[in-house]
Amino acid sequence: MTHILLTRPEEKSQQLAERLSNMAIKSTIQPLLALEAIAVSEQQLAMLESADIVLFVSQDAARFLHALKPELAKHSHCLAVGKSTAETVTELFNKPCASPLVETSEGLLAMPELNNVASKQIVLVKGKGGRNKLAQELKAREAIFQPLAVYQRLANANLNDAMAANWQANGIDAVVLTSNASIDSFLAIATNKTWLSQLTVYLVSERCVNYLQEKANVKHIINCQGADNDSIINAIVGQHKHQQSHAMEQEKDITAKSTISEKPTSKAQTTSNSASKTPVAKQSGSGKAIAVVALLVSLTAVGGLGYGYTLFQQQKNFLVKLNNENITLAEQIAQVNTQALALKNQNQQLQSALSAQVSEAELALNEKIAQQLHAANQQTPELNREEVKSLYRMAEFKALVQNDYLGAAAMLARLDILLENFPGTQQARAALHQDIQALQAVQTADVEGLYLKLSGLIANLDELPLNMVVLPEEADKVDPQALSNNVDDWQSNLKRSWDLLVDDFIKVRKRTAPIEPLLSQEEQALIRHQLRFYMAQAQTALTKQQPAIFSTALQQAQSVVNNYYDVQAANVKYLNSQLSELHARPLVFTPEITFNSAAAIKELL
Repeated sequence: MTHILLTRPEEKSQQLAERLSNMAIKSTIQPLLALEAIAVSEQQLAMLESADIVLFVSQDAARFLHALKPELAKHSHCLAVGKSTAETVTELFNKPCASPLVETSEGLLAMPELNNVASKQIVLVKGKGGRNKLAQELKAREAIFQPLAVYQRLANANLNDAMAANWQANGIDAVVLTSNASIDSFLAIATNKTWLSQLTVYLVSERCVNYLQEKANVKHIINCQGADNDSIINAIVGQHKHQQSHAMEQEKDITAKSTISEKPTSKAQTTSNSASKTPVAKQSGSGKAIAVVALLVSLTAVGGLGYGYTLFQQQKNFLVKLNNENITLAEQIAQVNTQALALKNQNQQLQSALSAQVSEAELALNEKIAQQLHAANQQTPELNREEVKSLYRMAEFKALVQNDYLGAAAMLARLDILLENFPGTQQARAALHQDIQALQAVQTADVEGLYLKLSGLIANLDELPLNMVVLPEEADKVDPQALSNNVDDWQSNLKRSWDLLVDDFIKVRKRTAPIEPLLSQEEQALIRHQLRFYMAQAQTALTKQQPAIFSTALQQAQSVVNNYYDVQAANVKYLNSQLSELHARPLVFTPEITFNSAAAIKELL
């Protein structure tokens, strides 16, 4: 009887074991690998938000990625290597996922979705390691390929050589291996080459078959053509039927040989009977001995014949029982096929009935919609007065309370759109348009802009030069040695001679311009602080909407600048011009607003 070792993780192997048990096939579960999550950064997960195509190589890859709670792009397409993986992706991420008919990397690459992938972003969700077939091919097709490893396979720490000995002792004659990593783990402990060569090994792909043939001498290798449970079950059942057929042929050969061996035995019996009929009178002493020997031979022949007949009956009964079981199994298969055909026909009938019901429902719905639209077109629209009142009150609140004149104009515009579908509202709409134009034309002071402008000017006050004393040039000197030739100038000539004599002792320089007194450091700081105070006072008046105080503060600041700063300096000239411009600008904070449409709207309501 077949005994199969299942090496996948516990959950997957349990599902397969239950199905094998229902078919009277014994199995033992021993996972060879343990799966462990890999740390994935936010940057790596962000690739999925912009990916055009997301590829999944296994159900484990889908489950480990789902545990990270990523955001898949709405426009992305999901593809999987196998059907089971595609179903898992659809279940976990609520997105359709396609898979190839041939459940391999080559089959995935042959899908039409991966034909024209130039400049497309493709993310491959997989385990750590594995071959680079997909990466090489997709890069050759000029795709932007990005692998995303979310788990890794680790060898089961509990595996040892004693386990392999127990498997052999328990009569395990087949094993299911689903990856190259599981093949390596199995061969690491299965060191008995004789037992290994007699095993039937079920593999899931041609790649695994080639890998095992390179690693070990195994005679019986079966390719399940897929890693899902259905593919593995079909391969096991097929091999099981083949073994049963082979056993039946061997039993038929044994039965035939037993039948042939009966004929010589019958002949020996006849001979012994003839010998027993020899007259006793003619027997001598030696004849008696021969008779005894003949009697013994006859008894032996009879015993052999009885044993052969019993063995023949047992084999015959076994063949009859086996044939009856085959007939019963064939009947059950035929019954299942009949039920499947009936279910298929019933499904087709249900689909046809459902399609007819859907068509009828669509026709009825379209007719109902058409009737409702016709009835709506026939009815005279009724004005929602509460909505009109609400929009108008909101416009008044924005204009009179919040001073949001553009927002008030927007509310009135929405009210105008509402009224355009109703007759008899032309007068109210005309008044609304008049109010809208008036609100849009309101010019209020840009408080924020003016405040920021004053802040910029205040920040540069410390760099302005004060009006400090500048000494005038010396008066033109008269050459003391230049004496006059006129006799009448004797007095001046005498004075010049005296000045020339004492010039080395005392020097007197004369200046023609008046000298202003110098400013002390405390006075300079006080002047700068005074200018800054007037500028800050203007800012405060601006925020409190006090135009008179704003204008006075600017005048006082400009007076300080003109009296104590160097008005010829470029930055002082600029500050003066800015203060003059701000002072000349009219400030309107709360203009008078009157709604001309109030009477028309009241009449309409």
